[in-house]
Amino acid sequence: MMDADKDGIIGKNDLRQTYDALGRMVSDKELDELIGEAPGPLNFTCLLTLFANRMSGTADEDDVVINAFKSFDEAGKIDSEK
Repeated sequence: MMDADKDGIIGKNDLRQTYDALGRMVSDKELDELIGEAPGPLNFTCLLTLFANRMSGTADEDDVVINAFKSFDEAGKIDSEK
């Protein structure tokens, strides 16, 4: 549950508990930056919008993806066992 204290706002402690439940350590700086991206109090809908914007804006350039695949390419084929 994202809003652990059920006050309608996803605060720093709520986010920390969510990250903890996922097994990911998160710094205060990361939490502050995430909360700082919101135009106002962070509710669930706002959080989803922030994540969607972040996900859509961070796609790798084509050359980065192509080079990543090339690192596994052997004579035009990628070995699925490697």
